[in-house]
Amino acid sequence: MRESTDPSVAFADLEIRGSTENPGARQTAADLFTRHGLCWFADGIDGDLLAHCRSAAEERLHHCLGEVRRRGLPAIEKGTDNGYAEIVARAPGRYDMLYGTGSAPFNEAALREEAKWMELVDELLGGEATLLFSGLLMTLGGAAQQPWHTDGEHLFGPEVPTLPPHVLNVFVPLVDITPEIGGTELCPGSHHLTRGVPEIYEQSSEHLKTIGWRGNPLALEIPAGSVLLFDYRLLHRALANRTDRLRPILYLTFAKPWFRDVHNFPERRLFAPIRG
Repeated sequence: MRESTDPSVAFADLEIRGSTENPGARQTAADLFTRHGLCWFADGIDGDLLAHCRSAAEERLHHCLGEVRRRGLPAIEKGTDNGYAEIVARAPGRYDMLYGTGSAPFNEAALREEAKWMELVDELLGGEATLLFSGLLMTLGGAAQQPWHTDGEHLFGPEVPTLPPHVLNVFVPLVDITPEIGGTELCPGSHHLTRGVPEIYEQSSEHLKTIGWRGNPLALEIPAGSVLLFDYRLLHRALANRTDRLRPILYLTFAKPWFRDVHNFPERRLFAPIRG
């Protein structure tokens, strides 16, 4: 497989237009993702579902943070060890929340009904796509920029060429992503350079220099309801939210069935598990 770290690609070049139900179109999209580590679709979910998700996301965040205050627990500080299985702070004012996202309107089935991107997810993961996480990235107004990181590592060291993805993220912004409210900034092709870098998933301003990536990162600037797919091994960061509004992004993380993520969430729980 040819590896590319071409940093000059434009965000418009990474848009998938039309249906990936067609095998030829799906393969073209898969090749684009393999080369650059990301691609995106406009109009990923419809307006009614989008509005329902947006209001439910805010409600669930307030519930989690309110429970911490009600029980007199320490404020949720940055880092997995300082969070809970339901919610972790990735940076000051930036929460990664799994609480309540396994049920409507966030559950996978509701989104799959609208998901013109699901065929591509299956293609990229060899027909073995399993939902690993369904979560919400909730960035408060005024939150600062996050350092560079990946969401996970390569399976092997630098002596092994880049393998097909074993995990990928699907991001669905629930509000319009503009320069003011910020979004995700990504380095196209950087998943070919992050092999063998110790703890590349830890946040650091030095990662660009460490992997030798050159060029201008791409800042996400897309309407609410669009869908971004990107490789778990791709270098990226969250940008500052320079507004007084919440920036909610729904995400689905898909993986091959044998993969388990042991870095991103602790076992300590804020709420007792629901038993049926």
